Amino acid sequence: MSGAKRITVDERAWREANRAAARLNAVRRDVPQLLDAVRREHRAELDRAFGEVAGRQERVEAALGGLSEQAKEAERRTARRLREHADRMRGRMAEAVADLRAEQAESVRAAVAAERAERRAQNAELARGLEELRADRDRAAAAARRVLDDARLMRDVIRAELPHERFAPGRLDALDRRLSTAEANVAGGLAGESLSLLQETFLDLSDLRAELVLLEQEWQAARVAALDALTIAAERVRFAATLPAPGAAGELLDGVTFDVDHWSEGDLSRLGAEIEARAEALRDTGEPPGTDELREVVRREAPELERRLDAVVVRASAALLASQARVNVAEQVVDAVEEATGFAWAENTYAGDDERAAFYSKLRHLNDNEIVIEVAHADDDDGGPGELSVRILSFDRDTASEEELAERAREIATGLRERGLPVGDPAADASRPDPALADFDAVRADGLTARADGLTDRAGGAAEAERSRTDGRR
Repeated sequence: MSGAKRITVDERAWREANRAAARLNAVRRDVPQLLDAVRREHRAELDRAFGEVAGRQERVEAALGGLSEQAKEAERRTARRLREHADRMRGRMAEAVADLRAEQAESVRAAVAAERAERRAQNAELARGLEELRADRDRAAAAARRVLDDARLMRDVIRAELPHERFAPGRLDALDRRLSTAEANVAGGLAGESLSLLQETFLDLSDLRAELVLLEQEWQAARVAALDALTIAAERVRFAATLPAPGAAGELLDGVTFDVDHWSEGDLSRLGAEIEARAEALRDTGEPPGTDELREVVRREAPELERRLDAVVVRASAALLASQARVNVAEQVVDAVEEATGFAWAENTYAGDDERAAFYSKLRHLNDNEIVIEVAHADDDDGGPGELSVRILSFDRDTASEEELAERAREIATGLRERGLPVGDPAADASRPDPALADFDAVRADGLTARADGLTDRAGGAAEAERSRTDGRR
């Protein structure tokens, strides 16, 4: 008769080691080399982004050189304020982009409001002299033509140089229609009557020009901040690829590291690829994201990516600790079986020759009867290692009663408790265990075929010594 008995191991047997997995997160945060890499990339992106804005501004200012003297002087003041605002924004971002993120929108909106307030004051001052100017039709006509020329030039420069459809869709077209109406009036001999409309249209065009520059500065700042946040996340993924291996008591093993991607079953590399793809989408100039979307990267997406990275590291660490826990429990079970029976240890293996899978030990009797010990974790709700259980699989060539098998399991459970391993009472699991589990060559071949070495020994032999202590114990 063959039988299988299951013994559930109390979580306390490995809970403390599992909790140590979470403590590994502190090891990978804010290391100097990580932050240095982020700062280098941040400075390069900042130079490129604001260099693009500055170059566009220079082209706009050169193109507006054909304005009338009065308009030219006002636009010079506007250009100077826009440059000063860009310099302040760039300087503050270079110092601490994280501190600026929360203030970014408010700062830009305040600059736009100040610019508009000054323009409204200018418009009111011009309106006060408008009645006097209208009394002189010749002067009014000359002024109308001058303002018309200024408005045409401003319209053409905005259309050619500034991203008006991205940041203010439809606004330029609406102003262009007003300008066409005023042009028709001037051509029809109503220059003086059109002066007010022309002046208002020019000021609205000038206002649009300033707003577009500020909105582009805001967009560039948001984009740099978003790329900065993604770069930090990407660097932390890179740094987390190899971490110090935790011991059973939560200590870090000296000179021993573990491959997080291997123990997370590829979750780390998939997360890194996702972050890189997101960053590439932000760098894509074909369909640039909006400012609000960029802010969401900083506010929501990047923190979520960091949270997912934490979860990957914890899962990988827990998987490594669970693997060692399975080996340790199997060793105690083998000792207990040897004491309770006449069986002797024969060999060990992992399912699929993969350290992340169930661990098996085989014991053999002189009469060729065999017992296979299977130690495995169930998956918890997060996909990590959950309940730890032991199956005692009896492969008897002669006849053994169910009561004999049950008594054997009870003796083994008693021996485990005497060794300090908190286990429950044995329970019947299956009347006939799978015969393939007695063939360790088949067990090794079953499961994952591509296996990476999860441990890397930097100190020279520490990991191999630990493995020899468990897998090659006899």
